[in-house]
Formats: sequence, C-alpha cells, structure tokens
Amino acid sequence: MQTLIATPPEATQPVTPTTVSVAPQTIAAIPVRSRAARAHIVIARILLGGVTLQIFFAGLGVFGVSSFLPHMILGPLVILGSLALPLVAWRGHLGATLLRRSWLVFGLMILQGLLIDAGRIIPLVAAFHPVNAMLLVLVIASMARITRAR
Repeated sequence: MQTLIATPPEATQPVTPTTVSVAPQTIAAIPVRSRAARAHIVIARILLGGVTLQIFFAGLGVFGVSSFLPHMILGPLVILGSLALPLVAWRGHLGATLLRRSWLVFGLMILQGLLIDAGRIIPLVAAFHPVNAMLLVLVIASMARITRAR
C-alpha cells in the first residue's frame, strides 16, 4: 500500500522575506573600572611587591648575605609611594572603606620607620618592625582585593 503525502498549496508558493520587529534585549551592564580604580590596583600591587622586596632585603641583612643598605635605601621609597594610595582613592571617589584602608597603609608605613627610630632608644620597640611589616602585607593585599572587586 502506497501512501501519498499531499503538500498544501501555500507551501509550493515562493517565500518572500518578511521583516519582524524584535524588541531590543537588555544586556546587563558590565562594570567598567574607572581609571582611578585601575591605578589604585597597580599602586597597591607595586607596594605589595616593594614590601616583599623589603622583607627579602631584611632577610639578606639578618643572615649576613649582605648589609642592610638595600633595605634602608628602599624603605623611604616605599613609604613615599604609599602616599599615592589615599590620594588616588580620594580623587577617584573609590569609597570610604578603600580610602580609610589607604590611609591605614600610609600610617602603618610611617609607623614602620618610627619603630626603627624608637628602637634605638628602647630596643624592645624595634621588635615590632617585622610584625608591622606582616600587617602591611595583609592590609595591602586585602585592599587590592577590594579594589579588584569594584
């Protein structure tokens, strides 16, 4: 038994293209970082690298591989560089939390230098110099993470 399938007459006619209007789709806005936020991330990472290098130079001095001179030369440069963080956060309107942490980093950097000077008078105070360095690493790393999340 043979079955014939009949095609409807409208299917044999040529198809003419028609235009269909489609409502524009809403695409979620991709957050674009401001230049200040990107600069803040870069400065924070450079400072983190500078503090890490400082710890390395201190280790070289402690174990007698070299003198403390590289540690003493790089220290003021890192402290001066840390002043850029709160200035960029303030001018870039990056938020109160980031601004406070940026000032905290700068304050801890100033304290880092003062601990050495105070350690000449009271040697026990100088023992907080490496503790403050660890605190600086934690604060700068958390700040870079906060800026990246913005």
